[in-house]
Amino acid sequence: MTWSRQTVSTRFIWGLSLALTIVLITGCGKKRDANSQAATEYVLELGGKVLSAESDLPIDTTAKIPEGGFAVREIDLTDAKIKNNDLHKLSDLPYLETLNLHGTMLTDKGLQKIEDLPRLQSLELSYTRVTDAEVSKLTRFPKLRKIFLYGTVIKPQTIEDLKSNLKGVTIYK
Repeated sequence: MTWSRQTVSTRFIWGLSLALTIVLITGCGKKRDANSQAATEYVLELGGKVLSAESDLPIDTTAKIPEGGFAVREIDLTDAKIKNNDLHKLSDLPYLETLNLHGTMLTDKGLQKIEDLPRLQSLELSYTRVTDAEVSKLTRFPKLRKIFLYGTVIKPQTIEDLKSNLKGVTIYK
């Protein structure tokens, strides 16, 4: 079967049009999730910072929140005045890799509310009021590789249990 030059050109243009349409609809591969806007606004209210999955520039004011959707990669709430009951706002962030709660008044009640973080790799809990009871349940984050527990009352046995249940984790105490 032989194709004319016009047939080849027409098929090429249709193929290119289809590819461009797919790219435009999917947003060129940008990561987005529905909860990022609300979570970012909450973090900013508390004086924290956010990094999106697409940039290394911190989002530290509402004016810097990207338009058109985005995904949160890092949250830093060092020394923030968090409320345990509001920490559910940090859940359901599928691209979150790093969560820093250093020096907050976080307790087990608040830590229980943080869930649905399938990519969480680093969790900073130093100088918080978390206990063995809830820290031992951090295995719900299977990709967790770094846990910071300086200044907490976590027992050595809890740390050993976490190390055996979360392969490859490093715990700093």
